[in-house]
Amino acid sequence: MQTSDFIQALPKAEMHLHIEGAVPWDMVQAQARLLPSPPPWWATDYRFDSFRHFADTIRQCYESTLTSIDSYYSAARGVFKSLADQNVRYVELSFSLGHALSRNLPLTEIVDAIRQAAPADLTARVFCGVSRSRPHVLRNKVIEAILNPPELDGVDLHGDENSQGPAPFVDLFAQARQRGLATKAHAGELAGPQSMQDTIDILQLTRVEHGVRAIEDEGLMSRLITQAITLDMCPTSNIKLRVVENIAAHPIRQFHQRGVRITVSTDNPTILGCSLTDELHLLVERFGFSLRDLAQLQSNAFRVALMPAAKRAGILAELDGVLARPVDLWRN
Repeated sequence: MQTSDFIQALPKAEMHLHIEGAVPWDMVQAQARLLPSPPPWWATDYRFDSFRHFADTIRQCYESTLTSIDSYYSAARGVFKSLADQNVRYVELSFSLGHALSRNLPLTEIVDAIRQAAPADLTARVFCGVSRSRPHVLRNKVIEAILNPPELDGVDLHGDENSQGPAPFVDLFAQARQRGLATKAHAGELAGPQSMQDTIDILQLTRVEHGVRAIEDEGLMSRLITQAITLDMCPTSNIKLRVVENIAAHPIRQFHQRGVRITVSTDNPTILGCSLTDELHLLVERFGFSLRDLAQLQSNAFRVALMPAAKRAGILAELDGVLARPVDLWRN
């Protein structure tokens, strides 16, 4: 069996995805006609100068496209089609609170539009993404608006860790948990392990987006293992945003070998020029992951996915079936 065939056959989960950075390229081109095609950021050796440079770039792709409820539906439909074509069965898709408020779009309608865009064979979970740099918007009325949509599945804290610690978001996360919503946060990406420790402790997390900087602290690494904290990692994102010096310096293989529960996702695929399939090929070709390792990463993801137990069991059984194919079909 070729690696590409195995990866396609593998039931997959996309655990870390922003709709603003995943708007289908044809939608972007229709509104942002001055952008070159293909854009320079898709090049393998491209590096953003800073997080601000990255944020300014991504804004060019969503500011003129995500302007209405219908546009969220269209974008989500395109995102979900791409995922379904890759045999992705589960996705956690976040939308930016800040952008929604700037457009005066009702959060409930955004959530509904995204959910309605999902095909029947793809389990889609919707998260409201709250920016670290904008805690001032979290007035009681806004918190209630965030937590009000009955179809919302969770809350995610994103943005530059260096702009704001997690403390201003404690009430939001506590109320979200009280209402049965999932919570996760970006940490251990643009700031070091202490920022990640604080975010886990203060927001009481078992899911962290990125977390790559934990490798700098042995105590934190041990904690991730003993407390079964899941890291939703995005290698291409970390490389292009200079979180790591180069591809060889990315420690994802060390996390996996040490027994940290990790998953792999794309983060912002339209900006980064990658797909989930690309990320899995990268793990094999540049990080020495075996096909069995890839299956383990998907098992990690489905075990923490927000899905009915019976559906989870069915997908895990399917993963076992893929792994049970004759050994001579394996590449390694």
